[in-house]
Amino acid sequence: MKTENAGTRNAQDPKTDFCKFCRLLYERHLVSGVGGNMSVRAGDGFFLTPTGCSLRDMVPDMVVRVSPSGEVLEGGEPTKDAGMHIGILRTRPDVNVVCHVHGTYIVAATCLLDPGPDTLPALTPGFVAYAHPIPMIPFLVPGTQILAETVIKELSKSRAVLLQNHGLVTVGKDFQEAINVAEEIDEAARIFVLTNGAAKAIPKNDLAKIKA
Repeated sequence: MKTENAGTRNAQDPKTDFCKFCRLLYERHLVSGVGGNMSVRAGDGFFLTPTGCSLRDMVPDMVVRVSPSGEVLEGGEPTKDAGMHIGILRTRPDVNVVCHVHGTYIVAATCLLDPGPDTLPALTPGFVAYAHPIPMIPFLVPGTQILAETVIKELSKSRAVLLQNHGLVTVGKDFQEAINVAEEIDEAARIFVLTNGAAKAIPKNDLAKIKA
């Protein structure tokens, strides 16, 4: 895939485009501080966010480019979750973008829910269409190999996975899809938390109609 076509439509400058969507995650309150990270296919390698950097501050000179094996080709030190991003992109040829976010309501919901294959209730049509049912894995230390391997396995068959007490990882064919999935999950998480988990879910016999 050519760099200029990776991750988004009609991209003019791949690094500028990457940084724009990194900042969007911050503006949408899906990340805060130096939390969260993102990756995208770029030519025969990948762009990654750097470690210890707020996505609100991302500019092209900060983008890290790595090979499919994880060797840094350009830039500084990549996010400590680089192994997770690279593993997902290597095993999912249909995926071009990976987002890892720490939205407050998403994390709050993961603190209330139990891990399993179907966790957050079907509270909105958008969530049902994009990401339901969504699995959640038990808490694993950020940046570890076991976390990366577990997330890679879950995302082999899903567009999103919740991380207990930690956040969310989503994938998409482009930035728009990966972020849309994150926002739909964030909205459902907000409703779940604001209603103390008491919101009524969409009837099961209507779920297939929404997905269609």
